[in-house]
Amino acid sequence: MKAAKAGVLSALLATACCGGPLLLLAVGLGGGGAFFGRYHWFFLVGALGGLTWAWTMYFRDRTACGCESKPLDVPKGSLITLCLATAVVLGFAGLNFGLYAFPESAGRQAKLVSSTTMPNSVRTVFSIEGMSCATCEISVRAALKRVSGVRSALVSSATNSATVEFDPRLAKPEQLAEAINSTGYRTPVPNE
Repeated sequence: MKAAKAGVLSALLATACCGGPLLLLAVGLGGGGAFFGRYHWFFLVGALGGLTWAWTMYFRDRTACGCESKPLDVPKGSLITLCLATAVVLGFAGLNFGLYAFPESAGRQAKLVSSTTMPNSVRTVFSIEGMSCATCEISVRAALKRVSGVRSALVSSATNSATVEFDPRLAKPEQLAEAINSTGYRTPVPNE
């Protein structure tokens, strides 16, 4: 039973990177999400360590009981819980590894570009430091959408960028950069 609890703990650690920012965003503290993004590898390493410990405990208990003549008295729920925890941890580890194994190149300087899609619109591309997964994108997108005049915001953790289309009469690039920085991630103010 201890192995199952350790497995559940490791699954919670693995999901903290993505679940933590969503929880903070839900309670109105979206700026704290960058903490999880900054330290997501620590959460993943802790989850993998906890999972290894859980499986070690499971097999140690199984081996200890195997030397006796009576059958192993471990509930099947423990093995199922441990297998589900393994799937969760490996799934989140795979998502994070995929982001770093196949990154797309992105510019490091924000640029202002005239937009042809909507009249009286400007499209700005911001480079953002610290985003590590899709959950990071959600908090940045939410902060940008709160700025008056923003018509669309496309945020990508793969390219560490945000493409924002806005009405320059209602919003300024400095306001957009401030909205992104309020989430805990960092972006420079674009050059015109």
